[in-house]
Amino acid sequence: MVAEEGFHAASVDLIAERAGLSIGALYSNFSGKDDLLLAVFDSHVQWFEEQANAAIQDPDLARATTTWLALSGESADQFLIFIEFWAYAVRQPKLRTQFAKRMAQMRAEVAKAVERAAAGRGITPQLPSELVALLALAIGRGVALEKLVDRKSVPDETVGQLLAGLLGS
Repeated sequence: MVAEEGFHAASVDLIAERAGLSIGALYSNFSGKDDLLLAVFDSHVQWFEEQANAAIQDPDLARATTTWLALSGESADQFLIFIEFWAYAVRQPKLRTQFAKRMAQMRAEVAKAVERAAAGRGITPQLPSELVALLALAIGRGVALEKLVDRKSVPDETVGQLLAGLLGS
């Protein structure tokens, strides 16, 4: 729902209704909308980690990354969840701290995946895995923003090759 309608349109009442819960049941599990959204974002982090690990295991890293950044279906919805939550969290000091922890978790997971991919391919990355993770995430998200506006703005293959190149493969 957050991906489809945006954070602000996703009222607690509407969230409860879509989840098939009463407002009371919702509040018995979450202290408020911020707490509920953190739970939604935690699901995004889990999805993201699964995708990162699957992409790294693919023998053709450029193709796997291209598929992930194609922004179709679930990947588009997940990116919109990320954008909605990012835009909200950076403006809320208390929530920003919790969001920053989750962002660090995502970078750490990508750094571990980079190390596994390099080891599995017998290569030594030219950059530290933490920097490769940061750059890959920044490039991937920046390109995804461009593609949300104009899908043809950046060829999928180019992005996959660029991100695979960060690993040195």
